[in-house]
Amino acid sequence: MRFIGLIFAFLGLWCLAVGISMGMEGIKARSWPRAKGRIIKSKVEELRTSSRIRIARLCLSLEYLYMVGDKILEGHRLNSGWRCFASEDFVKEVLKRYPVGKKVEVYYNPKRPEISLLEPGLNWSAFLMAGLGLVTLSITFPFVRSMLLFRRRT
Repeated sequence: MRFIGLIFAFLGLWCLAVGISMGMEGIKARSWPRAKGRIIKSKVEELRTSSRIRIARLCLSLEYLYMVGDKILEGHRLNSGWRCFASEDFVKEVLKRYPVGKKVEVYYNPKRPEISLLEPGLNWSAFLMAGLGLVTLSITFPFVRSMLLFRRRT
């Protein structure tokens, strides 16, 4: 019983930390410096799991070049969240916004210019991860409570 509670607590804390980290990066990116860039690759890739599970995900394969100082850097992130999505419509809409050859404004981390993204701010994946963490932690509470009650009885 204790082991299951520890697993849920660890997973919940991990999901919460990842969600908060994604959200914080997205918020901080709003104030990052910007550089002019150009899209060099814009396509969708379909990732499939094993034939038993049969889950397919549409993943953005987005690459862009940008210049910081005298260095040409390459980025691949749309935002601070995931690059794989379930919605085909969303992926198609992103591909329309970022066709190959398009000039873009790239937000880059001033401390580590190789970290960049095209769309700063909060996105749904940060909320999803943080919410999943909170739900998982709420599942942990009954395990912790039963462990504490068990210890009081003995």
